[in-house]
Amino acid sequence: MVLYGASQNELEISRLSDDLSVRFEMKNMGEIGCFLGLEVDKLENGYFISQRDYARSLLEHFNMGESKPITTPMEPNLKMKKDQGKELKDVKLFRQMVESLIYLTIPRPKIAYSVGIVSQFMQCPTNVHLDAAKRILRYVKGSIGHGLWYKKCDNVLLKGFVDAD
Repeated sequence: MVLYGASQNELEISRLSDDLSVRFEMKNMGEIGCFLGLEVDKLENGYFISQRDYARSLLEHFNMGESKPITTPMEPNLKMKKDQGKELKDVKLFRQMVESLIYLTIPRPKIAYSVGIVSQFMQCPTNVHLDAAKRILRYVKGSIGHGLWYKKCDNVLLKGFVDAD
């Protein structure tokens, strides 16, 4: 468990580390680089979290490595229904694709909505649903370098928004 970088106060870091080591088995493995497929790049002014290698491996696994990239993960105003299109004979590919895309949403909130929509059809997917999932992969291909940027700052201000409708 690495605690460095969360605080500039070395004494406080040491106290927290000592307290945690009494309760948990711990090892200092240095700076994080990759954890569970998440790539963490420590830069001078913050951290960048992505899944570039995982995204590339998904594209290859689903034979989308040579596909043409697109700029949006879903067609605008797309309305999908459960009985739309031809039922897939083998649903395994679709389910693997959607499950893989769900994991890819961790550092890519832009695809979360689209992945959520296609995941609603896991029970009885059709060719239309498979095409929508493939479209998300084509978007991923064009945005391999996307991820989450955590900028280093002196004052942390957490903002949240809620739609209470």
